[in-house]
Amino acid sequence: MLDFTLGPKSTLSDVETKLGKSAVRRCGIEEEEVCYLAGTGQTRVVFEAGPGTCLVGFRVIAGSLRPPCYRGCPRASQVTGDVQTEGGLKLGLTREQLIALLGPPKEIRGDKLSFEWESRQAMTKEEEERESKTFNSPVTDAYWDVQDTIEVTLADSKVVEFEVDHVLSY
Repeated sequence: MLDFTLGPKSTLSDVETKLGKSAVRRCGIEEEEVCYLAGTGQTRVVFEAGPGTCLVGFRVIAGSLRPPCYRGCPRASQVTGDVQTEGGLKLGLTREQLIALLGPPKEIRGDKLSFEWESRQAMTKEEEERESKTFNSPVTDAYWDVQDTIEVTLADSKVVEFEVDHVLSY
């Protein structure tokens, strides 16, 4: 999203360097967040950081929604109202387009759809060394367990908010 990568490659500092300073928030979650308002319009983009300030997720919120926690987000000209993921997820997709793009949801709760994928990702040498120090023992299985989750909110059968989370665990 906006040339940032979820996981250890991008941090909140990288986001602020590119998009400008934003007040760090915690909006009902443990992670620190920074938010931005599109250069024009009212679309909001929120970046979430996990341990070590690496990016673990982002959220895109339509201007028609007004979540109180995300008032006062600074404008960023690099954020456009039609922001989308590399895979084509964006605001305004119909329910049918969303399911054609992501496949069947794992869970449906009214107008909220949840999609989940699990995979494994090889650790870099640096990550392997860091984990060995953290656990004070050699890494025996140099892979991360990865859980990717996309939560989507619909209004009138169209996407008005989506959140993408990428969690690595060992």
